[in-house]
Amino acid sequence: MAGSLVIGLMSGTSADGIDAAVLQTDGRHFQPTGCSGSFDYRPETRAGIWAAVANAYDHMRDDAARQHLDRLIAEDHANAVLQLINSSNLSPTLIGFHGQTIYHNPTGDDGHPLGRTTIQLGDAALLATKCDMPVVHDVRRADMAAGGQGAPLAPVFHAAMLARLAVDLPAVLINIGGVANLTWVANQKGLDDNAGLIGFDTGPGNALMDDYMRLYCDADFDKGGALAASGIADSKLVDTWLDAPYFTADWPKSLDRQAFRHCLDDARLLAKTPADAMASLALLTANSIAASIDQLPLPPRTILVAGGGRRNLCLQSHLQNRFGSALQDGGIAGDRPLFSPDMLEAELMAFLAARHMAGLPTSFPATTGCRQPVCGGVLVRPV
Repeated sequence: MAGSLVIGLMSGTSADGIDAAVLQTDGRHFQPTGCSGSFDYRPETRAGIWAAVANAYDHMRDDAARQHLDRLIAEDHANAVLQLINSSNLSPTLIGFHGQTIYHNPTGDDGHPLGRTTIQLGDAALLATKCDMPVVHDVRRADMAAGGQGAPLAPVFHAAMLARLAVDLPAVLINIGGVANLTWVANQKGLDDNAGLIGFDTGPGNALMDDYMRLYCDADFDKGGALAASGIADSKLVDTWLDAPYFTADWPKSLDRQAFRHCLDDARLLAKTPADAMASLALLTANSIAASIDQLPLPPRTILVAGGGRRNLCLQSHLQNRFGSALQDGGIAGDRPLFSPDMLEAELMAFLAARHMAGLPTSFPATTGCRQPVCGGVLVRPV
């Protein structure tokens, strides 16, 4: 197919490291190369990220701290790029760099001193120079300037993925990272015509479960959802959380990973055993995803699941029980892999970088609320 080799880089809101993947793409179509990998942040980088997430306002006011962390993040991303290239026989010519999100406030309605903005850290110019390759970054800002929420950006790639797979439509692709989001595709219209395309954040993904495990279980996450599966979920408590206005609000809508952090301070949750607390948090994620799917214009005939949350078997069990045969775990149909669910967001960044270079829209009114389709991103070249 036509197109260039582009390396996409993503570190999600779980801040557990960097996913990198090489995609051959012209911004409309794509072909996976199978070249991908996951790379850990250095402990210093990760500690800096969590400190910035905990108090984004103070971090952004401290120029020295901000520049230092930007440099650390860029160095770790450059290391990921160079390791991946050195382990393959591919020569990508462009990098799509998301950067590390520490704050996302799509409306500014909560009175936070940072206001309506989205912040992704990482020195793109340093990354370009270290890798000797142009970098497309800052992919959310133009959308917000056009009245959009800056998220989710995945729908345009999800739509291309579903078209490539030729699945039964309507179809939904769910990505469960720190925040969960979905894309609904109703027809096979082109990506430059956003009719029949809907995308939004459904609610918490892994963030609350991961944060609980770090706070109370001395672990970064609940491996395989084993702890949650051993507990008993409090469905009444989950229902009270689901009464929050966000879950009934119409799309487009998006979330910061901290948006439902208050659930972890709920006395009813804190009174539970870790197993029962994790079971309840897993049910919150599952039920918020299910409720979002129920709100769509037409029920999906196909549901594909991607992201780290697909490995949580407790969460997957809830979704399987709700949607039955329509749900395809991890993009696997029988024994045939449909796509790489763990690298979907890294491939997304490669795709968005190619769309930026081609002058194609990366977000749409029905996905972010922007006033018109927007071509997001900023190009920096090595010096």
